[in-house]
Amino acid sequence: MSLRYRQEFSEAGDVLDPQVPNANQNELSSEFNGGLDRDNIEEAIITEGMIVNNAFTRISSAPATTSFSPNAALRTWQPIDNNVLTLTLPQDCVLICEWGGTWTWSGTYTTGDYVDEDGVAYRITVDGIDVCVSQYFGASVPQNSTHILGATPVSAGTHTVQVEAFFARVKHQNLQFSEDNVEGTVVVGTRELLVEERRR
Repeated sequence: MSLRYRQEFSEAGDVLDPQVPNANQNELSSEFNGGLDRDNIEEAIITEGMIVNNAFTRISSAPATTSFSPNAALRTWQPIDNNVLTLTLPQDCVLICEWGGTWTWSGTYTTGDYVDEDGVAYRITVDGIDVCVSQYFGASVPQNSTHILGATPVSAGTHTVQVEAFFARVKHQNLQFSEDNVEGTVVVGTRELLVEERRR
């Protein structure tokens, strides 16, 4: 048993408060009821052979090398081909989702007081709800890449993890949408979605 410290001290003249002795009692009881940890099990008593595969974590991936170009006529989030995972989870857990990808631009880049350019952003969703969203990346950088990561708790059952892109004309300095139509094309290349299930 590890060393436990008294949480509260009473002195003469103090107003009686039941929280004081309860706090000290809870400090002791939590040692016995705190579950398995290094304080109450012997060293190396749980061996690797006693733990089944994927007991604590499981990693799934969806890599892709085929090109993908968002529809320039749409002003909405568009699913990126081959970057989706449907997972069936046996218990509640946390999903740690990350995506990395590269892309190239073709089109024009116009300068001015406020730079207008084609831009693309990326996000990861779980069951249609944002887990993480990137900034907008402009066509002024002809070749680019990014890595985004987010985590969310989920319940047991089936869940869909999807990567999406938003393609639009933007005002670069304040990342506001421009009323102009996009002038070029963005081609998303090598990319991969990774999802780690982190269980208790």
